[in-house]
Amino acid sequence: MRMPTFDEVHRAYDERLAKAKPDSPRAFYEIAVPRFTLLAAVLPFAVGSVLAAAQGSAFNWPVFLLGLGVVFLVNCATNAANTYFDYETDLQNREFSAYSGGIRILVQGKITNRRHALYFAAALMLLAAPMGLAIYFCYRPDPWVLAMGFFGALAGWFYTSPPFKLCYRGLGELVIASCSGILTVVSGYYLQAGRFGWAMLPAALALAAGILNVILINEFADRPSDARSGKITWLVRLGPERAARTYQADQIVSLVALLAGPLFGLPWYAAWGTAAIALPQAWRNRQAMRAGEWAGDGINQLTLNTFGVHLLLELGLLVGLLVAIGVRVWGN
Repeated sequence: MRMPTFDEVHRAYDERLAKAKPDSPRAFYEIAVPRFTLLAAVLPFAVGSVLAAAQGSAFNWPVFLLGLGVVFLVNCATNAANTYFDYETDLQNREFSAYSGGIRILVQGKITNRRHALYFAAALMLLAAPMGLAIYFCYRPDPWVLAMGFFGALAGWFYTSPPFKLCYRGLGELVIASCSGILTVVSGYYLQAGRFGWAMLPAALALAAGILNVILINEFADRPSDARSGKITWLVRLGPERAARTYQADQIVSLVALLAGPLFGLPWYAAWGTAAIALPQAWRNRQAMRAGEWAGDGINQLTLNTFGVHLLLELGLLVGLLVAIGVRVWGN
């Protein structure tokens, strides 16, 4: 299959944004619910929640839906705040790939008063607060619930926001891996089980390494504009060759975590089945990285394929854990 060129990617993106009228609901939707929301918020939280049920915890639907709402809104608020605080960097970026370059709603003037994006981000974060407090006061009066919620909200807000601007200091990748890979899985598990468990560790580690690669692959095309704006991402710090090796190491971490999963209580068919379905595309991605396809138009296909591997990890675990629940229920 022919790889899309940068010109084709940019043209398709412009056509998509052209459908959003200035200051319309769609314009605000675009800055709040972009490409990463499903990967970074919804699915990993669901994996943690279903894992707890697979290990015998009674599934609490109100807690799940409230928790999912908190995770979703915090992620949306993070995206909107990131769009606002990254405006100058995005303005300089003319070489973005299929899924990099930021959410270009502000760059294209679709929200005419840029501060409205910031107000929108703050409103989304405030909407998440009562849902989190409802979990604490009505279902899980546990300090860990508040601690995880506060950590996720603060890490998301200060990802690009002053005074910390974590992604400008080489910490953004760790923030995303910690929050979208580890925290979402752990919080989903904890809210259902009321405790921490060993089985959540391999799942969280596999998804943390996977989402880290999603971030890394997006940084390849953004590296020149990030460097000019003083945004010290791992690509800026490491350079593309070493970042490509880091990408390959992350893939190994994900697969090894899954292979070792049964030792920690993760059902073997969920762990090994997920590794089996993700391995072929992960291997093709490895070969493409080794061949230097991250240079030029090849990054567009690599970006899509990296998304695909991470989605396979999340869906594989989710389906495998649902099977585990079915086996446990029918076995009784």
